Amino acid sequence: MNVITPPKPERLTPDGEQSEPHIPSWQKDSIARSLRSARARAQERSDRFVAAAIDLLNERDESDFTIQDVVDRSEMSLGTFYAYFDGKDSLLLAVYETVLRRTAMPLLRERCDRETDPGLRIKALMYGMVELASVPGRLSRALSIFHLRLAETRPSELKYALEPLRSFIVELLSQGAAAGRLRDDVGLETQAALLQELLLSTTHSTVLAGSPSTSADDLWTFWSAAILQGAR
Repeated sequence: MNVITPPKPERLTPDGEQSEPHIPSWQKDSIARSLRSARARAQERSDRFVAAAIDLLNERDESDFTIQDVVDRSEMSLGTFYAYFDGKDSLLLAVYETVLRRTAMPLLRERCDRETDPGLRIKALMYGMVELASVPGRLSRALSIFHLRLAETRPSELKYALEPLRSFIVELLSQGAAAGRLRDDVGLETQAALLQELLLSTTHSTVLAGSPSTSADDLWTFWSAAILQGAR
């Protein structure tokens, strides 16, 4: 004769919700340590692929290396590569974001932080971007080409990668607006978007042409006349 064991009653909280089973503290600590270790290992491996790609871009033209070249340079396996990236564009996006966050943005912030006047801080950003674009090198050219490619193939991911620059522009413009330095008939987000597009298009054209087509002085004269109060 089969005996049917009735289900155990649910444990409910005072609010009537089902409570989670008790997990010993040692087990919680063990799981947390395991997750931290896994995250650190994943970051270390993905960073090695990005670093390998940057090394190759500094040595070759942007189209002269393959995923296998990156795998060989990183001294890891192809299977490990595809555990972190879905292809070359995914890796290039990581390279683009890494260079922007770890190299370009600290340099731009450091330059802007030399100024206290809100208008001069915006000017410092513009001059800093032009200076970065004027530094010759295969990596700079590759990043400009990647930007145009990613704008077509991965626009939402590129937008996220550019968020540090956008946020910094908004920060600088907000300081200018608070000081009464900006015109108030154009929204701050619109001003930020226009300034970002101006800076990026100037940067890419300078890098790809090998020389600036417009000077930083001319750019600042144009931008300040269009946006700053009293400059028009």
